[in-house]
Amino acid sequence: MPSSRGQIYIGTIIALGIFFILSQAVVTLVLSAYDLVSYSRARITARHLASERMESVRNLSYLDVGTQGGIPSGSLPQEEDVNKNGLNYHVQTSIIYIDDPFDGSSPIDLSPEDYKRVRIDVSWGGIAASKGNSITLITDASPKGPGYSSGGGVLAITVVNANAYPVAQAKVTIVAQTTPEINLTSYTNDSGQVILPGTPTCNNCYQITVTKEDFSTERTYSNLEVANPTKPHVSVYEGFVSEISFVIDELGTLNISTLNSRDNNFAPLGDQTIRLLGSKIIGTDETDLPVPKYDQELTTNGSGNLEINDFEWDNYQVLLPESLSRTISGTNPLSPFSMLPNSSLNLLISLAPNSPSTYLASFTDSSLNPQATVSATLSSTNPVFDESITAGNPEDPDFGQIFFNNLSDGTYNLSATSSGFVDHSSTVNIPNQSSDQIILIPQ
Repeated sequence: MPSSRGQIYIGTIIALGIFFILSQAVVTLVLSAYDLVSYSRARITARHLASERMESVRNLSYLDVGTQGGIPSGSLPQEEDVNKNGLNYHVQTSIIYIDDPFDGSSPIDLSPEDYKRVRIDVSWGGIAASKGNSITLITDASPKGPGYSSGGGVLAITVVNANAYPVAQAKVTIVAQTTPEINLTSYTNDSGQVILPGTPTCNNCYQITVTKEDFSTERTYSNLEVANPTKPHVSVYEGFVSEISFVIDELGTLNISTLNSRDNNFAPLGDQTIRLLGSKIIGTDETDLPVPKYDQELTTNGSGNLEINDFEWDNYQVLLPESLSRTISGTNPLSPFSMLPNSSLNLLISLAPNSPSTYLASFTDSSLNPQATVSATLSSTNPVFDESITAGNPEDPDFGQIFFNNLSDGTYNLSATSSGFVDHSSTVNIPNQSSDQIILIPQ
């Protein structure tokens, strides 16, 4: 009898398990069917919206086919949100001139705006969102006869990455206070280009900004922002091609740690302000001095750490604000350091208390790789000074560097030895020299 009860219990458990599995399968099937039906209904509605917008374009005269703030300009909105059947639809209209190679291309073709290409994109959100599978309709609109010209010139924009490869689908925003006013957003093609025939003429008026998700941003500047910009706002002239290129690439992450000096065992040093100066220049100021794209003061937290996401690729120099009562006694990697696109970098900064004069020597090979096997001596008879120190190891913030502090003004002799390299000897003038990068010669 007990054995029979056990078999009943086991059979019941197995039956419940099978029922649970089958129930899950049925529920999953029902939900999938619901999603499919909802998606199909939303897609049909989106197609109707796109068809309605396209039909409104076809009912316009050729001269009126354009978008508000676009090139060509017209009455159609570039973007519009529509609510249908409880869903929010986003309708995007793009109209550009096409330079058909049949009659030659600009600048040989003096009237390159041969016809207009209309593109309607409709996307939607909700449970059955389009998620990149939007409805797209494209048509071309042509003038009634040959010889049509809208006037203006050609604006040609090229976008590449740090390796000079084209960047497709980069967002290009063009703004100009022309008549009519231009406020256009376009996206680069597979060749990284946006080419706009029929662009209205103007002088230094087209402000262009280029970016992409998770990429850096580059733009033009006015003389009010930078006295002599490297990339000023673009001019467009009648019958000419105005070309401009931009370089953007993926952003990275920089992790900064501020630490005490070697004498204090590189203990974490919180709430320290440093300055990072990039090498990219956007122009010069009124005194002809370069204006950097990036020049920021940054402060670490109480533990001496700071994480910077979306950090742009460039070469950066580590500096300190003049008000800081400390001096740099080492950085790892060496300053200036390179931040590569789509990378993560840990920057260690050793800070020592200020003293009357200091000297920081970094030792590298010909490829600028720091050397940890260096032993250096700084000596002088007037003032009397003699101190020998070994360079830091790869895990230290003073990797390949030697820091001397509490120096008096005068002339010193620096001698350094390292396995596999010729002995180094040089003269150091304090306070005129506070740091040096010394490239060691192989034996």
